[in-house]
Amino acid sequence: MKYALTIVVLAIALGASSQVTSLGQSPAKGEPLRLVKTMEVPDVVGKFDHFGVDVKGQRLFLTSTVHKSVEVFDLAAGKWVHSIGGFVTPHAILYIPSSNKLLISDGGDDTPNGWCRIVRGDTYEITDSLKLAVDADPIRYDPATKRLFIANGGKDAGNNYSLISVIDTTNGKHVGDIRVESPELEAMAVERSGARLFVNIKTHNQIGIIDPEKQQVVSTWPIPDAKVPTPMALDEDHHRLLVACRTPPRLVVFNTETGKEVASVPCGGGADDMFYDGARKRIYITGEEGLITIIGQTNPDRYEPIKTISTGPLARNSLFVPELNQFFVAVPGKGDQKAKVLVFQVEP
Repeated sequence: MKYALTIVVLAIALGASSQVTSLGQSPAKGEPLRLVKTMEVPDVVGKFDHFGVDVKGQRLFLTSTVHKSVEVFDLAAGKWVHSIGGFVTPHAILYIPSSNKLLISDGGDDTPNGWCRIVRGDTYEITDSLKLAVDADPIRYDPATKRLFIANGGKDAGNNYSLISVIDTTNGKHVGDIRVESPELEAMAVERSGARLFVNIKTHNQIGIIDPEKQQVVSTWPIPDAKVPTPMALDEDHHRLLVACRTPPRLVVFNTETGKEVASVPCGGGADDMFYDGARKRIYITGEEGLITIIGQTNPDRYEPIKTISTGPLARNSLFVPELNQFFVAVPGKGDQKAKVLVFQVEP
């Protein structure tokens, strides 16, 4: 009942231009997302976390923190095919095509450390574990420098600061740590040039701007009207940084040249993943309320709700893959409800 009430309240908040669609309804003409497949995940219950993808190999990866596994899907066949074990608390995934390896942040809950796990893409064997602080979670890859950034440490390590560890993916080595004065960090984004790394400083409701070469925070931007910044996305062509906050549930947009907020619009609650679709000028946000919030970018300073789609309780994690024109949502298993991944075709 509470999810139905939440959807109604959100629909009112988003205004008449936004509509709520149930997956049981037939899609209307011009739907931005069209459900085309459901892939069940056998024997897995509890929350999922983040996705990874092997575009050429048509494989999708999904972490299960409760099951302590990474679930593998064959996208060509449209089904689950394998479960990779050996983790403590897997969170985020990067697939590297050139080496056919997976790099996975493992939070290591209830243990002294977290790790960056390196997994072979053919045998799914864990070949190396780079020791980090506990609560290794958000990651961001910089293709310009081939470096992976992993947020770890902080309050779970008993510290009032966190670390962003730097992994050289060409040799699988831990090459540095960036100290951030906050016990909690969330999502990151990096410019194509590699010049700046952005991070959500959750505790202080700020955005941290990091110089990756100097490996230090060079400035911070306040988030004035919302708290608990969680997912982040970057529209670099228009110099815009997108941050979804949980209190109240809002998308907040910043000008990356000035550091000033330029727009704010309601979104679904408990946001955990967000993606910017540059080809269609859309933002897709998923959160704890089991909604996909779709927001249109009219211009770099104006954003309007397009639609909200109900997916399932606690379906907070998603992945937009522009190369495939597909959007994936993980729905956790609970009670009689089997765990599944919803596959949406992204429409023009």
